[in-house]
Amino acid sequence: MANAKRQLTMRKITTVVFIILLYSSSHGQTATELYDKKNYQELANLETRADKLTPDELYMVGFAFFQLENDNKAIEFYDKAIKSGLDNGSVHFYKGVSFCYLKKYDEALKEVNIALQKEPTNQEFMNQKGQIYRYQGQEDKALEFFVEATKLPNTYGEPFFWIAYIYHGRQEFKKALELYYVALDKVPQHNSYYITTLQSIGQLEYTYTKDYKKSANAYTQAVTLDPKDYQYYPKLIKAYNGAKEYAKADSVFELMKIAYERKELSEDDMRYKNIAIDEYEWNGQRVSVHKCLIDPKESLDISYTVYLLTKAGDKVERTFMVEQTIQLPNGPKHLLCEKVKKTGEHITYPYGWDTDIVPLNDLKKAVGLVLDGEMKKGASSNFGNK
Repeated sequence: MANAKRQLTMRKITTVVFIILLYSSSHGQTATELYDKKNYQELANLETRADKLTPDELYMVGFAFFQLENDNKAIEFYDKAIKSGLDNGSVHFYKGVSFCYLKKYDEALKEVNIALQKEPTNQEFMNQKGQIYRYQGQEDKALEFFVEATKLPNTYGEPFFWIAYIYHGRQEFKKALELYYVALDKVPQHNSYYITTLQSIGQLEYTYTKDYKKSANAYTQAVTLDPKDYQYYPKLIKAYNGAKEYAKADSVFELMKIAYERKELSEDDMRYKNIAIDEYEWNGQRVSVHKCLIDPKESLDISYTVYLLTKAGDKVERTFMVEQTIQLPNGPKHLLCEKVKKTGEHITYPYGWDTDIVPLNDLKKAVGLVLDGEMKKGASSNFGNK
């Protein structure tokens, strides 16, 4: 009987020891797996076992806190990793990045310099050095290190974007555009600044060179890479309309209407229910054309709104609309109207459209006739038809 009890006790002890050993041996694997799976919250929970973690695991926990935007904790664990013997470029680099987010730029620069001492050809490290100076408003110094970064093996690509970005900010548009095209060749597509580069090219080709086809090409690539990012769709529509490729512009607008119906657009687009589809100049003043994402169904429903901005470009001077009207025999279905902001007066003009399709170039022509004083407001019983 005593022997049986002894065997049972030994079995229990063996089982407990096995569980402890199993947990101990799997704990390091679990940290690595969490790191590989980017499960940062669970990885950060290992903080309570810091005294049992290896230097690499301490770094992983620090990186998890960094991803969770807890930079003070991240630095604490990077320090633990360094104290435990992990003293490579990455741990100093990410410690520097955390200091940077905390706006402790002297400490950030010190850590990034240590990282560069350990890995002097690391392009990302040199790029971060440029960023530290950029965050402090030292643009010339930042540019110096971004240029240095482009001379290193191109494993990161991002400094090519920042060089173009600085020249863009200085309004050296020709040089900036040339450099954005260089960046497009150097920045990897998986880097978020690849799409940002495309957006910048699209913007400059639209506003600076007025090469609307090149602008549309850039925005098309951006939309293709991220079809759910609808901020680029209106820009693409405007570029197509600028290039007089109206059918293509209309097809992209239809995609935005579907996204509106699915409630996938931004909060502002959902609230205002219209997007800018074109812009042009009249006598040195900017004119912006907006199109409603909801088809007009009843009388007075608006399909287009056209804003004439002041010469300063900061306020709306006049507002025109295309409104659906009561369908009369041989009468137009949509009319050009104007709302006078100061008086609240609603003006109709003798210019309309028989069908639901209102050609953009014809709408711009009609607004131009009013602005040039060649078309006067008309009586409701005497609308013209176009």
